[in-house]
Amino acid sequence: MILTRTLILGFPLLIAALACWAAVVSKRSHERPKDGLVVMLEQNVPVLNPFLPTTEAERQITDLVHEPLLRIDAQGALQPALADLWRWSQEVTCWFADAATAKQALERLQAQIGERNRWSEWHLDSAQTVENELRLRFTEIAGTGAQRALEVIADLRPQPAAIWRIERETPLREAWDQFMAASPQAKPIRRVWFDGTNACEIVVAGSALRLIDELRTSLDAGTAKRTSLTLRGEVGVLVEPVLDLEIRPGRFWHDGKPVTAEDARVTFEFLRRNDWPLPNREALRHIQSLEAQNDGTRLHVTFRKRYGPALGAFVDMPILPTAWLRVHPEAREMDFLKQPPPGAGSHRIASREMRSLILTPAQQEKEAPRFLFSFAVSPLMTQIGMRTRTVDLVWPAVAADHTQLTQRRFTPPRQRLVVLWNTRHDILKNTRFRAALAQATDIGDLIRAVPGRRSHADASLFAPGLWFSTRAPRVPFDLDQARQTLADEGWPRDVEGLARGAERAFRFTLLVPDGDTLHRRTAERLVEQWRRLGAVVVLEFAPDAPALAQRLREHRFDAVLLDQRFEVSWDQLPWWHSSQADSGGTNFCGIADPQIDLLLEALAAEFDPARVPERLRALESQLLPLHPLLTLFTSHEEAATLPGAAGETATEALSGTWTLRQLAVPTKHTPTQPIIDLKLRLPE
Repeated sequence: MILTRTLILGFPLLIAALACWAAVVSKRSHERPKDGLVVMLEQNVPVLNPFLPTTEAERQITDLVHEPLLRIDAQGALQPALADLWRWSQEVTCWFADAATAKQALERLQAQIGERNRWSEWHLDSAQTVENELRLRFTEIAGTGAQRALEVIADLRPQPAAIWRIERETPLREAWDQFMAASPQAKPIRRVWFDGTNACEIVVAGSALRLIDELRTSLDAGTAKRTSLTLRGEVGVLVEPVLDLEIRPGRFWHDGKPVTAEDARVTFEFLRRNDWPLPNREALRHIQSLEAQNDGTRLHVTFRKRYGPALGAFVDMPILPTAWLRVHPEAREMDFLKQPPPGAGSHRIASREMRSLILTPAQQEKEAPRFLFSFAVSPLMTQIGMRTRTVDLVWPAVAADHTQLTQRRFTPPRQRLVVLWNTRHDILKNTRFRAALAQATDIGDLIRAVPGRRSHADASLFAPGLWFSTRAPRVPFDLDQARQTLADEGWPRDVEGLARGAERAFRFTLLVPDGDTLHRRTAERLVEQWRRLGAVVVLEFAPDAPALAQRLREHRFDAVLLDQRFEVSWDQLPWWHSSQADSGGTNFCGIADPQIDLLLEALAAEFDPARVPERLRALESQLLPLHPLLTLFTSHEEAATLPGAAGETATEALSGTWTLRQLAVPTKHTPTQPIIDLKLRLPE
């Protein structure tokens, strides 16, 4: 009886609640301008940490609010954002016995400016002395100008500079700062670069014996474990690549304050202190120093080594205001929730509640839509919104009534799934066997068997959709040809369908990250497909990320299923260079080829983005025929738009993958170019 009364009384209340909700949403929808878009999402309201988005939706929302220095546009080209141009140069520093000799070297270089003007030939932009130090700046980073200029002053005998690495098991910074403040021997230390909290490298000009002895004594004081000081080498001059990014005039934060190079400097210093899993973390590690120059209009970044892909660290990396970062030097999740930082993007946060977020155009005169995001929306509420035409975009599309939809859109891929082979394995070391396994892999069958939206991945080593993407074709599925390859190598199939050599079956293990449905189903399907080839594959599961990383470092796997995160970088040296093939290195596959090593080194030293595609094609022409990995598929999220709700102009131009930014910001394809020829500046 009680249950019956509850149902009788509760059902009308439920209907009334739903009707009330629909009325509220409908009212809010009609109050917004025609150019507004209502988006319903299943996920909870996001934190909006622009550096650590947990979902694709959060990533795209923060991309509307915050702006990087440079960005990749919808065509995959490098575009200006807060910075309107960038340039590479190199600084060359040498030290002499005294200030008089350094001045003599400067005067000798100045004498080269005559009718012939050798400075122009060398691309030498400026020269100056500070005590016994001579600083030269060259506008060409890859030429021979620096070497030719140094030949003019070689007989003045610049002092060698020694590079020392300092390591210990406890944090080093505090003891280091104390030594630098108190020791009279610290003056010869010209550069300091911290590699994490427990290690640093220093550059010492001239004799370093007394300095190193005193430094060791100072750092060992008060600790039971000795500090390790290792001489890494000596150089005649110090050569440092420099990246200058010019801040675009007229850019403002949403609170009205101008964007400056100091904001960019403080942002990147903040990111270098954090251990967040940022893209292009390796490029951030190579930064020696960051400076705001030219009255806050130029970010001057000095790197400790030649590393062309370092440019990628400044692409699609949001910049935050200095004032906010000063108040939140150790910003965490609650800081972004309670007091979100002002952005400089196309949209500002107008309202933020427990289950909704409203973004409005930062510049009202711009033709950009407003966004109303509703979070934690149930499937039932989604259906009501669609039926009442009070929603424009449903994300993900699985929550939508497909009879009401006009278009389904897919987000760009952020990663792909690959199989990495251990070429040290007694079976998998055979290149033709790896090729046969690739040929026996039916990607279409895999995509149909696993959950979510997947797309075929090409065979390239690099992310798709970028200006340097090669779109290398993958090995087509051909099971009969794959079986024939094994037979030609002396591994025909027996009566049970197993491929056998002279003494054993074709058998190996596949290491799989545990706890993920996608990984498990993919691995199980691969086992079935490769069994039809004649291979016996046993699955092993790594319980967590640290266990998987340890197995990879120790090369204790036959084959492994991995997620490959896409980054704006063309550096592949850590993954394939023979110097990284030993235990503990990052060349887990074990490829070791001298010609490939040279191509990898040349690629990592390439600073000109326009020349990157050619170098990538040369590398892949040598590496891909070795079949070091098997690319499977990329992952996408799916959203849906309703008939006419988002406006024809907003959706008709979109095809394939899409982003919220494409809905909000008109596409203008004007690739930026690096500035490589600077006006000659004569010495004073």
